Amino acid sequence: MTMTLSVVAVTHRTAPVTIRERLSLPVEQQCQWLQRWGNQVPEIVLLVTCHRTEVYWLDGEETAHRGVEWLAELGGLTVEELERWVLQRSGAEAVRHAFCVAAGLDSRVVGEPQILGQVRRARDLARAAGTLGPILDRLFSCSLATGRMVRVRAGWSTGKRSLARVAVREAARLCSDLQSARVLVLGAGETGRDVIAALCRCQPAVVWWTNRSPGRLAQIPSEEPVRIVDWSEWPRLVTEADVVFVATNAPEPIVRLEHVTRHARLPRLLVDLAVPRNVDPAISDVPGIRVVTIDDLPADPVPVAAWDGVAVEPYVERAVQRYLRWLEARSIAAEIRAAHETLQSMLERELEKVLRLALRDPARTGEVKRVAAASMARKTLFPLFRALESEPQRVALALRLLAYDR
Repeated sequence: MTMTLSVVAVTHRTAPVTIRERLSLPVEQQCQWLQRWGNQVPEIVLLVTCHRTEVYWLDGEETAHRGVEWLAELGGLTVEELERWVLQRSGAEAVRHAFCVAAGLDSRVVGEPQILGQVRRARDLARAAGTLGPILDRLFSCSLATGRMVRVRAGWSTGKRSLARVAVREAARLCSDLQSARVLVLGAGETGRDVIAALCRCQPAVVWWTNRSPGRLAQIPSEEPVRIVDWSEWPRLVTEADVVFVATNAPEPIVRLEHVTRHARLPRLLVDLAVPRNVDPAISDVPGIRVVTIDDLPADPVPVAAWDGVAVEPYVERAVQRYLRWLEARSIAAEIRAAHETLQSMLERELEKVLRLALRDPARTGEVKRVAAASMARKTLFPLFRALESEPQRVALALRLLAYDR
């Protein structure tokens, strides 16, 4: 049976954060969903980031609707509610999508480095869940290798491209004078650390940094000019700060309406970089406070210099074609194995007939051999003759290959 590779994706290009956050899952739940879906298909991988939730799978037929049903169930939505936000691809287009994602070409900030780690973790999680097979393993491994090479060739390997940098730049624009501002950062994950690094270049008056797990803050380089504070302090500091960046892994808002309405002084700007959102959307209605979500940040087009004169997309396309050739060769190899098994079974049956007849009447052995040989030839060639009208060129090639030893 021919396998079809498919992907369904809800991304920053297709859906707002209000939809994407419904499909965001912690790692433990991702593993559970993989194992649940893995009972239905031979191979499946789930990729979840703040910008996208994507399901890649292998099936015996083109069944993109199955992936939409999975995501709808995951997000507690109906298929009708979700399908307008879904990107669906299969075959070569699904492969091309995977390579572009890993290369950072489909990211909100083109060339951002986080996507490589996220794609790698998705592959490793599927392997741990027992849902990663040879086709998707090869797809993700090749796309990761291509993504790493693209970053080097395009000059993106310096780590200067990130959503956090865009967020800090936007905060500086909205505040007009970030250098005199007091800033609070909640979260010490990859995004939180990137925010701190970007802030240190702007030199605000004060930077407070806190995290629910203080151990992660202990890993911060000592030269970073920030004040590390206890997690219990942030509700007080949120009203003393002019700008607050929130980037935690909390599954629901942690900065709620009561945190800002019970005090006379309010922060001017709340930047929510989390999905699901960590800032209560109701705070947007409080006069004097501006809430910026991940979707409100401006697009960050790649400057021409960042490409370093390298044609990145053709390079990715060549990698896609290499994978597709491997996939086709693997498919043909499977067909050859199936044909071998069919022919072997047929030959064994014919030989059994010959042996039975020869034992009954040894004088007719030669005649029996000729009849059996003719029967085997007819059965071997019959499928080719049946396909002659629809695919004459392929049949001609098969016939030439069958006659190769003449």
